Amino acid sequence: MKKKNLNDVRNPEIIFDERLDKYNDKNLFPEKLAKAQEIIAKYGLPDIKKDKK
Repeated sequence: MKKKNLNDVRNPEIIFDERLDKYNDKNLFPEKLAKAQEIIAKYGLPDIKKDKK
């Protein structure tokens, strides 16, 4: 298996469809959002540490 140099690796270009901008301020799933907020209020967010080794 060959190792590639970092300069040889290309990142894909991501193009976002501008027609999706109309959904920026809309809540498409109000039931799921309410349930998620209830769970976060009850249990809180998990403590995530990046340096777990």
